[in-house]
Amino acid sequence: MTAGTEAAVATASRPTIRSDRRVHPAWPAVLAPASYVALSVGVLWHVWAASPGAVMTCPCTDAGRTAWYLAWTAHALAHGQAPWYSTVLFHPRGFSTLVDTSVPALGVVATPLTLVAGPVVSMNVLVTLTPVAGATAMWWALGRAGFGLPARWLGGLWFGFSPFVLVQLAFGWLDLAFVALFPLAAVAAAAAVRPGLRQRRAGVALGLLVVAEFFVSSELCLLLVIALGLALVGAAASGVARDRAVVIRRARRALPGLGVAAGVAAVLLAVPVWYFLAGPGHLTGTVWSNAVPGDLGNAPVNFVSTRGQWGPLGASQLAHLARVLGGYAGPPLPAPADLGIGMLVVWAFALWRWRRDARLWGVTALAAAAAALSLRAGPTHWSPWALVEHLPVLDNVVQARLSVVVDLCAATVLAVVVDRLASGRTAAGRFAPWRAPSRQGAGTARPTQQPTPSAQLPGVAGRGLRVAVAGACAVIATVPVAVALAPNLPLAVQPVRVPAWFTGPGQELPAGSVVLPYPFPTADTQSALLWQALTDFRFAMPGGGGPAGTVARAHLAGFAVLRDASLPTAPLPIPDRASLDAVRTALRRWGVTTVVVPDGVSLASYDRGRGDAYGVAFLTAVLGSAPRADDGAWVWSLGPVLAEPVPTTAPALAACSDLGGDGGATVAGRGTIVARCVLRGEREIRS
Repeated sequence: MTAGTEAAVATASRPTIRSDRRVHPAWPAVLAPASYVALSVGVLWHVWAASPGAVMTCPCTDAGRTAWYLAWTAHALAHGQAPWYSTVLFHPRGFSTLVDTSVPALGVVATPLTLVAGPVVSMNVLVTLTPVAGATAMWWALGRAGFGLPARWLGGLWFGFSPFVLVQLAFGWLDLAFVALFPLAAVAAAAAVRPGLRQRRAGVALGLLVVAEFFVSSELCLLLVIALGLALVGAAASGVARDRAVVIRRARRALPGLGVAAGVAAVLLAVPVWYFLAGPGHLTGTVWSNAVPGDLGNAPVNFVSTRGQWGPLGASQLAHLARVLGGYAGPPLPAPADLGIGMLVVWAFALWRWRRDARLWGVTALAAAAAALSLRAGPTHWSPWALVEHLPVLDNVVQARLSVVVDLCAATVLAVVVDRLASGRTAAGRFAPWRAPSRQGAGTARPTQQPTPSAQLPGVAGRGLRVAVAGACAVIATVPVAVALAPNLPLAVQPVRVPAWFTGPGQELPAGSVVLPYPFPTADTQSALLWQALTDFRFAMPGGGGPAGTVARAHLAGFAVLRDASLPTAPLPIPDRASLDAVRTALRRWGVTTVVVPDGVSLASYDRGRGDAYGVAFLTAVLGSAPRADDGAWVWSLGPVLAEPVPTTAPALAACSDLGGDGGATVAGRGTIVARCVLRGEREIRS
């Protein structure tokens, strides 16, 4: 081609503005997110119909811990402290927040709201906006790929409100539910591998998106990189079969953009990754010390299941545990990987109808690879993940979460089907979200395509039939998943209750106070974390939640004894001299100044451990003295010297706690009865 011909082609291919974009330049960009907001408010209707500051999906366990992290990020920034390390939990040793689900990026964004309205409001706002962000990001990515508005909206709906997202929100896992960066990274990666003036700029964007994902979820960040690698390897493998020389040439042209992305991510993540792996408070070995690598993968049935299966645990088992220990209180949830039989039928139809479309097969291959890698691996279950589950870092990945990649591919295929059927084209142009659009943009006219048979029908009848078929495919794909989610919509919520002592006398504690509350906060009992966060961190606590709160990571034997005394499903601790001395040693090492057992009358069952009466009995035996009643709680103020412990037997301790009942009206009277029983029983034994 001569230079003159190239110039003529370039002139002829300059972008033109479609009439519909000229007449309606802004309304889709407003109405699509607005519709997603309305849907999300419906999903969280119980929050907004009550009060976003008074209820949560659960003010306990993982949801409560996420709210704690939002509060800590805002508190640390407001007081000039480092948000990635804290000693207000696991005092005095402290812990690294980066090794847990701390969502620092979302915490920083929500800091103004958290400081003004509190962490519960921030949590509920983020939970509501998370599906909106994912849906809008997918809507935008599909627009960049050249889809029409209905297909874009439906694809965004599928991705943002998938079972994967809504199940994570029910459990309070914001770090897993916030998947909005995946479609954006796909678009940036597409532009980064295509030579042009914007290639390096796209590489910078891709690198920044990887960095941002790390500060939302380090685990999903790793899965994002794996997914991008799978897409690139798949594209190269398919190209080699056709023309190896072309693939090599394209790979060389892609290196500048990918190199820039890798460089940006490496520079900005060097210190955070070091801090995560080797910094103060880092964890060695498997992060969750009681987890088995590969065990929490998907079962094949999860992709069409109305009941979730998390490795060895089913949704019904988790629902039972939630009633005992705290957690989402709604009906059993579907599997996060659930696609529904309808989506699989539509997907199969697309592959048959456009069976010569290599890009459609490429999307399917990526989804199949991600689904295969997400399967459970272990001694009795083999999957491809077994090849890497033993490697450092990868041994901490819950591979079932690769389902988010399958959802992204499913949303793309659904958009392809709806767009092609509704428009009558046999091809949807640049449908893959990782293919960057040409300079004409997403709204420019597409190449003329061979019409489908329905497109050859005259006038309104042909268009009506095409729209009807497209609508039928949309219904077939989405209704089974909607039915699976329906029993949990709107998501169930529970009231946020803080014991009166923490909002009253607890606010008057001197600086440097260390409080040990009952139930003792561990990875299994985390209610006290939100109590601390809602009182603006007036005191430190020796325990804490998350992976650092497991017994296997405890540095003192007293941690395990306190955990068993607080956890109803654990073996009942034996209050002999050795156990009591272990707790007393831990109290001294932790520098505990105050021990508190709040009255359980206004608290949920999961906030009371084995019951407030048992807590008083056990801690009386440990401390050798009776507590004082103080604003709805039993409190011990510890001095430099403690009274002698009161060893006893588990049945005797249970008998004393039974005298106080649980949740009675007279706090002082019940505490006196229980403590007197424990102390008098020891004197009788000595006599």
